[in-house]
Amino acid sequence: MEILERLTPRQAQFVREYVTGGNAAEAARRAGYSERTAKAIACELLTKPDLQEAIQALQAENAAKWDITRKDVIEGVLEAVAMARVQGEPMAMIAGYRELARMMGFNAPEAHRVEVVTPAAASAMLAKLAAMSDTDLATLASRGA
Repeated sequence: MEILERLTPRQAQFVREYVTGGNAAEAARRAGYSERTAKAIACELLTKPDLQEAIQALQAENAAKWDITRKDVIEGVLEAVAMARVQGEPMAMIAGYRELARMMGFNAPEAHRVEVVTPAAASAMLAKLAAMSDTDLATLASRGA
């Protein structure tokens, strides 16, 4: 694969190992990086644009070679969960659902928006509230605004 040729031999091996196993620290160890620093090196390698591109290209190549889509994988995991349910294996069901959650991005941290009110905006808001009648303030409070 042409994109792997742009990487160092160790980086290319890391990409192959990561795509095969999905565990970055283990991929770094298998690629020959130090056992002691494998986790830190793996985190650093995953931030490099060339390596990200190589990982995506190799994943796409593998998916095409095996003619597997994301939908196929999800259906397979759901089938395994259904089998685990029939066999009465709750831990296997949980493992299947955990994998689905990971694949679908449900484990990603939630983004929260925080607005910072400047002193000028706060003063304007307080002036608007001060100008309101008691009835208007009660209506505003009842709406939870």
